[in-house]
Amino acid sequence: MARMDIALDLGTSYTSIFVSGEGIVLHEPSVIAYFDDGGRRRTRAVGNEAYYMMGRAPEKTKIVCPVIDGAIKDPDACSDMLGEFINKILPESYVIKPKIRCIVGVPMGITVEDRELYENVLMSVGIDNIVMVNSIMLAAIGSDMPVSLSFGGILASIGGGMTEIAVLSLGGIVTGCGINIGGDMIDRALMDRVSGIYRLNAGRSVIRGVKEKICSLIRNDCATASISGIDIETKNIRTQAVPADMLYSVVFDYYKNIIDSIESVINSGTPTAAAEIQKSGIVVVGGGAQMPGLDKVMSRLLKLNITIPHDAAYATVLGGGRALSDPELLDDILSHQ
Repeated sequence: MARMDIALDLGTSYTSIFVSGEGIVLHEPSVIAYFDDGGRRRTRAVGNEAYYMMGRAPEKTKIVCPVIDGAIKDPDACSDMLGEFINKILPESYVIKPKIRCIVGVPMGITVEDRELYENVLMSVGIDNIVMVNSIMLAAIGSDMPVSLSFGGILASIGGGMTEIAVLSLGGIVTGCGINIGGDMIDRALMDRVSGIYRLNAGRSVIRGVKEKICSLIRNDCATASISGIDIETKNIRTQAVPADMLYSVVFDYYKNIIDSIESVINSGTPTAAAEIQKSGIVVVGGGAQMPGLDKVMSRLLKLNITIPHDAAYATVLGGGRALSDPELLDDILSHQ
């Protein structure tokens, strides 16, 4: 029977899949849309198509985000979504579904119960060989950090639902933490800011689009975007011009909390590790690493060099892909988990 080796990054905002020999073949929102068929949920769309339905779907269509704050919250929806994603990446040449081996990134400190949940979800979509690796370790590998050396570096991974920070050494995590701050929380805060100042209710997908277009950590940014939504008083549709500087404080406050957490991780380590960090700096990955001006703000507040890789948003799944082709590295990492 044919086999397929994949790496999976099951994120709050996006799901990414890497296929051995092909690279990243899927990167779509972690969203599924159901049609209410007489009380039974029937899958209507997943990924990009389902995300586009947010705020636009008719009454009998329900939009579900199965992963919240970096953890699976709706196992059935997650299974349905992943099943559709797996079907998308299967080559048409396969007559029979292949056996699938999967390296999947999981949060630091994951419980036994959560491991069983991941295993059940992945097995339900036909994955028969499951290898769970800390997401932040995979992200470090995907960022070309020397994780097997006596000092592998310090990494901050800013995702949609959470941020993980870790000091790495000899294939393991020396110290680290996870905080429930990510892109989704920033989106909700921006929605509240627009609602409070402009008395305008805008959909989440609209706000995320504005964040990606004009939000930054650059003071007095002159960029402006138009936001369309429902006027809170009149209930009419209205379009409002919003300057980036009006949203700056919201974005800055959340990133300042992340920076404070990085500083706490550094301070909790040994003097030797702190000296190494002073020389090597910090690597920042994840979708949240792409915020304009982040490197300069972090460097100024932490007084360290900041490196944001070109493929920062794909670091975890790229690391999983590399681990697929390096069994010695994978064995070394698993021995330290």
